Amino acid sequence: MSDKEVALVTGAGQGIGLATVRRLLDDGFHVVMVDRNAEPLATAGQALHEAGKSVEHHALSITDRAAVATLMKALPRLDVLVNNAAIFWDGKFDAITEDDFKAMYEVNVVGTFVMAQEAVKVMKRGARIINVASRAYLAGYAHAPYITSKAGTVGLTRGMAFDLAEKGIFVNGIAPGLIETDMFRSLTPERQQELIAKQPTKTVGQPEDIANGIAFFADPRTKNVTGQILTLDGGRSMGISLY
Repeated sequence: MSDKEVALVTGAGQGIGLATVRRLLDDGFHVVMVDRNAEPLATAGQALHEAGKSVEHHALSITDRAAVATLMKALPRLDVLVNNAAIFWDGKFDAITEDDFKAMYEVNVVGTFVMAQEAVKVMKRGARIINVASRAYLAGYAHAPYITSKAGTVGLTRGMAFDLAEKGIFVNGIAPGLIETDMFRSLTPERQQELIAKQPTKTVGQPEDIANGIAFFADPRTKNVTGQILTLDGGRSMGISLY
């Protein structure tokens, strides 16, 4: 590892998280991969290690504060935290259970809070935190718990940015739109096509598109930027053209 900067990425076993790991490795970081799903994490982590990449992987839940704290204390340094881990499902408002609502908030918001709070205990001035929210925080159909959790992620990002500015820690967020991940593929083909049709670009983004945005905030040369939400959604947040 030598004097490499260290980046920790949650939800790193696949999708946006794994794409981010690869991008940060290319940018010269030592990357700590975290995911609660041990099998895909180990498969991805071992493949990168065998390719000679500076990487390690740890299976744990981001809501398990004791496990998170133990990992943070074991790191030689921590320069970047990417809070990417999240859960998602479709569901109309009148069909959502209270347990479903609480479960999504617990992972998507509380988990992000736990990771960040433990991270800042070991971070130094100049460190960067990037929270992955979603364009969905602006609203959407059949996503009430997810919308709420990602709106919470945006609010948490801004609150953290204010509170951590005096420590010299920069906090920003990414709001992906329609991205080709397992989350998107879990939708029915009809729902997928409905969402694509609403895109100004009529395309689905790739995990690498989001990784590029995360890399901008993770770059130590990106200074004097905090409390910002970068939306990467193929223009969907502009609305639907009436013409």
